[in-house]
Amino acid sequence: MFFATLLVALMVPSQQQAPRDPTVSPGIVLDAPAREAELVKRIAASPTDITAYQQLAKLQEERGAYAEAEATLLQARQVAPKNKQVVLSLAQFYNRQGQFDKTMPMLETAEALDPTDPRGAQIVATYYWEKAYKDHRLLPAEQLQFVMNGIAATDRALALNPDYVEALTYKNLLLRMRANLETDPFQKQQLIAEADTLRSRAIELNKGRTAINGANTGVMLGPPPPPPPPPPGIAPTSPSGMAPVRVGGNIKTPTKVKDVRPLYPPDALAARIQGVVILETTIDTEGRVSDAKVLRSIPVLDDAALEAVRQWEFTPTEVNGMLVPVIMTVTVNFTLQ
Repeated sequence: MFFATLLVALMVPSQQQAPRDPTVSPGIVLDAPAREAELVKRIAASPTDITAYQQLAKLQEERGAYAEAEATLLQARQVAPKNKQVVLSLAQFYNRQGQFDKTMPMLETAEALDPTDPRGAQIVATYYWEKAYKDHRLLPAEQLQFVMNGIAATDRALALNPDYVEALTYKNLLLRMRANLETDPFQKQQLIAEADTLRSRAIELNKGRTAINGANTGVMLGPPPPPPPPPPGIAPTSPSGMAPVRVGGNIKTPTKVKDVRPLYPPDALAARIQGVVILETTIDTEGRVSDAKVLRSIPVLDDAALEAVRQWEFTPTEVNGMLVPVIMTVTVNFTLQ
């Protein structure tokens, strides 16, 4: 996904660890089926334990039981219909399944649950923009509808915060896409002029932020990126079934043995966008990147960063004579020459 946030690299807090199940003795590592069984018991004993539903759905999805995972998340939503994290978990699930028609209603529901936060609307805008930009199977009328939906979402975000740089940036991009679909030359010219105005405004705000923070990097500050974070307490497992450990302390940072530089997107070059994308990666027992997600984002650069990082390779990590997957934070720098 492309997400619109230009920001200075910040220290990323370590992930919360999943609460220990009191029915399991310390030091005992359960396999996936046993873990699922324990979570089912936990839910039965405490039907409002939302984290248990999310953890169970994650395990079900990992073994390919997608209908069960969806049913578990829908059950969680029945228990807590106003819990934003449950709705975002459903949106993420549908997005991973490629079900755009189900993803967007969930994201819009999450937006409605917190109507004073412009980030909710901006998340919606980025998903519509990506769909219109990347899905080449769309008919022109379908593409236009998604563009218009995205513009409407940026307008909702800007109504809450007129200086929201990310919304200004994405509305600029969406207006240019709309102009490309326009057959009336006069209307096309007006759309491009409006997009230019928004881009200039975003650049000016960016300069102001840079000056305030005493930096001259051309990087804009902003809120957390749109892909909704995983619910607290979920410890994702690797394809090997082993829970990854976080780099730090006795767990040494693995050495990168294969580096792939990101390709600068043309839109970002045209807008002279640069900065640092921060990602959290899971490195499997063979040293390959098995998972990557954006923690701190830059518009239209996130996808390029993800594509590059997923091709990186590292030395495998060994703990107590066993190869283990690890979680660590990496950065991708985009600098204009």
